[in-house]
Amino acid sequence: MQAVVLLAIRLVLTITFLYEARFKFKDIKKFAKNDGLPVPVAVFVAVAELAAALSMFSGVLAVWAGLGIALLMIITICLHIFKWHSPYWANKKGWEYDLLMLILAATIVVFGAGQIALPALIS
Repeated sequence: MQAVVLLAIRLVLTITFLYEARFKFKDIKKFAKNDGLPVPVAVFVAVAELAAALSMFSGVLAVWAGLGIALLMIITICLHIFKWHSPYWANKKGWEYDLLMLILAATIVVFGAGQIALPALIS
């Protein structure tokens, strides 16, 4: 059962960060401007999200990808709270969604990718 739950979490993270990376790559300059980031940092974020999605999908280096996602979500939550003064609720452009992604990523960090992942299936 744990393997299925970890797979489900990895799939949610995969879909989420594939979508986010695609959105950012579509217009990287707009993303950079909207978030107040230099373009090279915006490119780094988009590449990191794509790499994390691929890692979560395969399970290869999933714990490291989870750490990266967790760090990214902590930074995003801090931006929401201290720079953008966003409320908690996502329907008001808040940081509730980012907190959920942080918790899901932390679950992979703590428990690993699970038995339904490429590394476990190969060994």
